[in-house]
This record gives sequence, structure tokens and C-alpha cells, in this order.
Amino acid sequence: MGTFGDFVKSQSKEVDIIKQDIAVFKNLIKERKQPLDLVRELISNAGAREVGATKIEVSYTKDKEGHIFEVSDDGCGMNFTGSQELPGRLDRFLGLGLSAIVGQKSDEFAWKGLGSKLAYQSRRVEISTRFTGHPLYEVRINEPWSTLDRNLMPKPRITEHKDVDEPQGTRVKVFGHPPHRQEEPFTFDEIRTFLMHRTFAGFTRERANPPVVVLSVLGHEESLPFGFPEFAGVQWPRGFALDEDRQALFVDIAAQDSKIGNVRLKGFLTWDADGFGLVKSRLNTGLMLSSKGIPYFSLDMEEYGARGIPHANPGVGKVCLMVESDGIHTEMNISRSDLVDSAESLSFKKHVGELMEMVESSPEYLRFRQIPKSRKTIKSGESLAKEKATIEADDQNWVIFQKEGSQPVVLVREPQNEAEVNALLWKLEALGALPFTRFQTLAYPGASSGPDLLVNFQEDNKSEAMRAAAIEIENNFYTYKPHGHHSSQYPKVICWAIPSSGRKVHLAATQKKFKFTIALDDYQVHVFVLSLMDGIYVRSRKQLRDSGIDV
Repeated sequence: MGTFGDFVKSQSKEVDIIKQDIAVFKNLIKERKQPLDLVRELISNAGAREVGATKIEVSYTKDKEGHIFEVSDDGCGMNFTGSQELPGRLDRFLGLGLSAIVGQKSDEFAWKGLGSKLAYQSRRVEISTRFTGHPLYEVRINEPWSTLDRNLMPKPRITEHKDVDEPQGTRVKVFGHPPHRQEEPFTFDEIRTFLMHRTFAGFTRERANPPVVVLSVLGHEESLPFGFPEFAGVQWPRGFALDEDRQALFVDIAAQDSKIGNVRLKGFLTWDADGFGLVKSRLNTGLMLSSKGIPYFSLDMEEYGARGIPHANPGVGKVCLMVESDGIHTEMNISRSDLVDSAESLSFKKHVGELMEMVESSPEYLRFRQIPKSRKTIKSGESLAKEKATIEADDQNWVIFQKEGSQPVVLVREPQNEAEVNALLWKLEALGALPFTRFQTLAYPGASSGPDLLVNFQEDNKSEAMRAAAIEIENNFYTYKPHGHHSSQYPKVICWAIPSSGRKVHLAATQKKFKFTIALDDYQVHVFVLSLMDGIYVRSRKQLRDSGIDV
């Protein structure tokens, strides 16, 4: 069997790649969570310090072959040696088994050759790369996944171009990844969100001279700001910093472990999720893991020791915390979406739990928990002051009852809601001022599924005397709402007013100026309007004062 050494540099030729067991290789690939994991790994390859890229371009489109991803950079490019003992970058990328895991030197973020492995789960892979001082290599791999699925090894076809004036750098284009996915294309926002919160583009630390990252999705192109966006501009405290104005607690604490080194917890908790742009779908809530500066996935906060924070204090949706640990990098599973079961992982979990305990027992966190209560008290005071100012204003209207030949009685301000209509109704009942033969309140259930009032009621001497009649109360009457019951059970409505516009039912007038009817299919509803009853007037505070009446 030939190797890269069989490659004839003056022509294009298929070559056999250095491999490990095909079945193991296929299972490793299938552990990936979603197609965008490929982009994460290719960006990690391009962003490594050893590559030295100043610009990384990510593009995505979709056609009949499926999802098409392309990542290019202006870094050092990939050299080719054809040697298993001293493989070049291109040898390692194409070799399914070559990586640091089997003793080969790797770049800053390289890990088990995952980027190239994921690329093989596709219909076609095209690579163009040039290492400084070396030829331009173009590689084409047709149907790599179909070939692996038949337990055969893919055959890369490599073409060398000598003496070309091509700048250094690498372009990897993957067609139909994965071949079985044909759903709707990703949107720009979906890919941007993933890049900024789950890849090198969302780097969680300071980084000198980071590359420019450009994203193009279905023809729409933007340059992305480098770094985890929710951490932009944060001045990290040494410990804890409570910002009551922004309703946020900022955290930056660390622990040391002999096995996995430094474990750092940083981020913030807030009562104002909207103000910080925290939304679960944006991949920026809860507790997340970052290794070597790259955010990878979320961790279960309760499993990692948090008690009150995940629930209502303030809840996962109002938390953006990042655990940074370079030492845990080797304990990720192949898809980097979780941690393997190991002594190092248990040690990491223990230290994260200790850090969460430090947060929840800190004086700053205890004060942070009181912010909603304090703000509610302040808001309640402001609301009360505003309500008092309104009710004391000269233009505040009041409902007056006056019998002929008697002094006027101030009842209540002009109703603003259903509860104030009830207050007015009961005052009129107590004064005997309602124009009914009998009106005796028995109960105020006030439930959304039941009547507002139960009343012993007789409209006039010619009407039927009703015991425990159901009465609906409304402020301004616009439509009939029987609350899910048959209209025959709720045939009477008492309201304050019937506005001339906005009504959704026709009101028929009767001989009584305060009474109207609504004709339904099988029943007639009676509507009684308090503001139209005899002796009821509305006057402003100023008008009352001018009349010598003090409220």
C-alpha cells in the first residue's frame, strides 16, 4: 500500500492516507452535536498562534449538495512532506489518525485532529494551501463519508502547482456536511451567534493582535467583533463587584489544582437580563466552559454546585458565568460537547462547586439578592407618591350623589377600574341611592371563572324578585363577557359608563335612561349604567372647591 511518499510531484494523483481503524474513526465523527461543530474546529485550526493568521474568513451557503462550509485564512499554510515520521501540516490534516494524541506535535488548539475528521463527514472536500517557500497544493476528496460508510478509505487527489505567485494561506471547503442533512439553511444570525459564543471568534480572554474574522452567509457579509460579546468592556474585579445601578454582580475568582492547574470562574449575574442581552437562544446564559480561551458548551449549574442561583436568585436565564480551565482540555470527549469520566474531570467539578459556594456565600451576592426587594420598595413609594399627586390634582374628577333638596355627597373619584366601580356601587347601595326596588349585596366572589357579585335583586315593583342573582361589573362597557358561562347565567351587567366609540356590541335603549339591552341568540342581557342614574354627577376638585365642598 502506498503512502504520501508515493506522490509524484509533477502530476495529480490519488494517494492512500495514513489511517487508524475505520469503525473507530466513524464513531468518533458521529459524536459531533451539529454541523456547526465543523466550523468551530476549522476556525480553531486557523486561529492558532502557530498559524499566524491576521484574517479568517468563514462562509456558508446551501445548494443541492447540502450545507457548504468554507474557512480560509492568510496564515502560514500547510506544508507537505510525505513522511510518516516527520509529517507536514497537510499530511496531518489528511491523515485520519495523525494528531497530538499519537505523539505528533500540535498547534495551540489542535485536539485529536477533530477538524479534519469532521470534514470527512461530507460529500466532497476541497483544500487549497500554500506554505511559505513551498508549492501550492490543491486537494480534492470525493465522497469521503460514503467511502468510509463502506468501510473503505477515502482517496485524496492532490495536485502540486510549482512556481505560482500565490500568497500563503489555507482554504478548506466542505460540501454537503453532513450528507444526510437537507433541512432549511442556517441564517446569518444562527451562525453568528454560534461563532461568537462557541468558537475561537468568541475568545473569553485578552488576546494580543487577534485576527479579523469575517462571516459571509448566503451572500450577506460582516466583520465580527473579536471576543465573547457579553464580556466586552468589562473591568474584571479581583473577587466580586456589585453594580446596583445595573443590577449586576460581577465575579472573577479562581482555584488551583495540582492535576488541572488554574480553574477560573468569571462573568456576572443580573436582574436585568434584557439590559445585558441574555437570551438562551443566543447561547449566553447559565454556566459555560471555556478551555484555552474558547467557549465550548454549557454546564449544568446545579450539578456543578450552585444552589440558589439556578432558580430564582436570579435564575439561569439571568446568569452569564464562564469557567476557564486549560487543564480540562484533554478531558473533553471527541465532539468537545462534554467531559469524559475521569479523575481530572471529578477534580474540576469539585473546584467549580467550591467557586460557586464562594459566590453564594459572599456578602456581595447576599446584597445582590436584595436588589429586587429594594427596587420594589422604591418603585412602590414612587407609585404611591404619583397616585397621591394625581388624586390631589385640581383636574381630578369625583363622583357626586345629590338628592333633590339635599346636600351633595362626595362618593369616590371617577372610577378607573372595576374595583372602584364596586366601591361606588356599594356606597350607593348603603345610601339607598340605587334606582332598584331591591339591591342587597350577598357576596363578592370576584373570580375570573365566576360572577363578580351575588345580589338579592328586584329591578322594580313589576319585575321578578331574584335571590342570589349573578351580576357582572365593568368599568367602561365595550362588550359582553360571560367568562365562559352561558349568558342566561349572567344576564345582568352594571358598569360606570358606555363610551360612544370602541363598543363591540349593539346596545338598545329602553324607557329608563340608565338601562340598555343586548339581544343575543337565545337571551337578552340587561346593562345598567351608573353614570346615567338620577342624582349622579361628576365634578373636578376645583369645581367642588369653588362650590365650597372640600374633598
